Amino acid sequence: MSNVTNIADKLEQEAKRMKCNIEIEALGSLLSNVENVLKEFEESTLTFQRAHGSYTENWRGASRDSYDQYVQKLNINELRVVELGNQLKNEIDEQMDRLHAKVEELK
Repeated sequence: MSNVTNIADKLEQEAKRMKCNIEIEALGSLLSNVENVLKEFEESTLTFQRAHGSYTENWRGASRDSYDQYVQKLNINELRVVELGNQLKNEIDEQMDRLHAKVEELK
């Protein structure tokens, strides 16, 4: 009976390891997606900044003031997006580290 229990325990541990490895792989894919989105966002921001510098130099008056307020809001939102993206990446990394540690414990 002890052999059967031992085999059952080993199978359970292997199933838990497999589950953790699947979760690690999924989190790795999610991390890659977040990094890609942040990269695309950064490229879009750079494109906007280049256009901003090229086309708005001569704007004056109320339209310029309104535009500058809009750009200020965009800059604030850009910082928020980058900060949230970095926080998400850190949380994913931490979760992956916890899962790696759990896999090691199950060996």
